[in-house]
Amino acid sequence: MISSDEMGVLARELAGRAVGLRWNEADLRRLVDGLPGGGAVLVPVGAREREWAPLEEFLEVVVPLGRPAPEPRAQAVEYRRAADAVRGVLGDATYGGSHGSTGPYGRREGRPLWGSPFLRWRQDGVTLELRAGPAGPELVLQPSAPWESWYALGGRGFVGVLEGSGAPLEHPRWESAGDWDGLKLSIGAFLRTLPAVTVATGMSQSLSLYGRVGDAAPIMFDIVCDDRLYLGYCEYLVEDAARGEKAAGLGWTRRESLPPGHIRAGDDGEPPWRVDAGGPGEVRAPDMASLIVRTAQAAGVRRATDLMIGGEGAYRRPYELHFAELAMATC
Repeated sequence: MISSDEMGVLARELAGRAVGLRWNEADLRRLVDGLPGGGAVLVPVGAREREWAPLEEFLEVVVPLGRPAPEPRAQAVEYRRAADAVRGVLGDATYGGSHGSTGPYGRREGRPLWGSPFLRWRQDGVTLELRAGPAGPELVLQPSAPWESWYALGGRGFVGVLEGSGAPLEHPRWESAGDWDGLKLSIGAFLRTLPAVTVATGMSQSLSLYGRVGDAAPIMFDIVCDDRLYLGYCEYLVEDAARGEKAAGLGWTRRESLPPGHIRAGDDGEPPWRVDAGGPGEVRAPDMASLIVRTAQAAGVRRATDLMIGGEGAYRRPYELHFAELAMATC
């Protein structure tokens, strides 16, 4: 197994050798031949990516870093080890998050089921990405423009942009799921891998969802995730069908029934109702998405478009976040 120090050396070598790199076979062969450890794979531009990479011969240089056990937590922990090693030499990533329900460039083949975390260190025209590969973490050197152009139109998952990086992203606009079924799929896709991605990247989440009820739009739910995912429900200004023991009938448990300190104090808004949705690989995403949707409907939210992301959840130092996978407007 490659050590953390070796991971850091490899990341520094890749980033350093990328200056002035041309994306043709001759340049990439010279780069690969000089790398420590071997095992690098050159990925040519395929028909799917040609729209985004019109001039390049090759799309990526992929260097596998290891093959941990296939279980979600083992994969996430090994990814985190690699992430800490690369951050140790390159600093905070320019972008971090999850590729979501599709892989990069919309690929589904080879996408690990436990999650698709990424950290991307951008150096103008070249980006070094730490990606979750089919067998374990990978360092991926690539031109910056192709993924960024694709993401602006077709990205999913979520992306954090490092504050002060001077490298803004154009985000896709998936602001309406259309109906409740579409919203349920959107929420489920976001929640399913969130604990594993959080463990892997170290980017915890604390996100509020607001629901429009009549003339008001109170905070209705929270999504808090560190190494476990918790969903909270506030019954403020909702209709009687979603209050008190009727909330329990919908599937919620009293917050007091969970262990004290299960959420760190700064992230705990102390809603009266909460569900422990599990850790990496444990989230029953369709059930959790259904719980949120049926509660919103019982609470008096009339349309799927009336459930919204709270803008305060977009700031999680040192990143400004955009949640493309959640097909909701931000309020």
